[in-house]
Amino acid sequence: MTAALRDLAEGPIDIHAHVLMPDIYARTKSHSLFAMPPEGPPPSDAQRRQGHARAETVCAAMADMDARLDAMDAMGVSVQALSASLVHQCSYHEAPYESLALEQRSNDALAAMASRDPRRFLALGGVPLHAPDLAAAELRRCMGDLGFLGVGISTRAGEMEIGDSRLAPFWAAAEETGALIYVHPAGNHDPRFRKHFLWNSIGQSFEEAMAIASLIYEGVLEQFPGLRICISHGGGYMPFYMGRMERNYLEKPTTRVKMTRSPTEYLRMLWYDSCVYDALALRRLAETVGADRIVLGTDYPVGDRSPVDFIDGCGFGDDERDGIMRGNALRMIGA
Repeated sequence: MTAALRDLAEGPIDIHAHVLMPDIYARTKSHSLFAMPPEGPPPSDAQRRQGHARAETVCAAMADMDARLDAMDAMGVSVQALSASLVHQCSYHEAPYESLALEQRSNDALAAMASRDPRRFLALGGVPLHAPDLAAAELRRCMGDLGFLGVGISTRAGEMEIGDSRLAPFWAAAEETGALIYVHPAGNHDPRFRKHFLWNSIGQSFEEAMAIASLIYEGVLEQFPGLRICISHGGGYMPFYMGRMERNYLEKPTTRVKMTRSPTEYLRMLWYDSCVYDALALRRLAETVGADRIVLGTDYPVGDRSPVDFIDGCGFGDDERDGIMRGNALRMIGA
């Protein structure tokens, strides 16, 4: 265990906590979901004003480190692992070296944010995932020069799913360095999901399920068994509907050409945050993958304002509860 991890504040560790760098967002906003007009009935003026005010409040909260500490105290969270909000400032639309420059600026700013209170802040950087060699190099800089836990990535890298064989240099670097890879969608841009904010309520969970399927079917978990990967929002839909995948594994041999284990066995190699907003869903996740593979995730600043109460209300035993709050995260990051 490094000195930094030994010195962490006691209490709950939140793996899912977003930050925003306004200068980076100014560059990426036009390619984000927030630049795309929603489909469906137009909102009223009052609804439009309300939505605009909420967006401004969320962006301000992600950038304000002083208010963050007060909010953490109010939520009962001792430590946050900070990661840039990919829904806002994903850079994968840029040419490789332009993306790298944006990610490096973001990572340097993130390091400064986390250094404000090393007992309470950890960091997960960003990489130009669509340029695998550059992504591997920036991952190594994050782990070495910046002292991060790892990096956050989206569920896709341009036209590539994250299990694509072209991304092997990145996954090799992640396994070699022991980096935590936190998978969080940058949003689903399919026009089908533009109505009613379906990109958020349904699209994000769809993206997470596709990411897990890609890691399994394309053999990433088979080729790199030492990876530490945490999936946001409880893994999306995947952990809750494994019957069809298990059936395909048994009945359709062509689906398992890069697999030597059942889909559920691979599922249990991953970690999952607790941000599912439903006690029954979190209990089901624990039954499928084990409570020891679940870590606290609040989706700060847009998630549950009472994450500790939520976990306490899920009916876990004391050891399971303590693991979700802190112990599992320490094991996941190798502390």
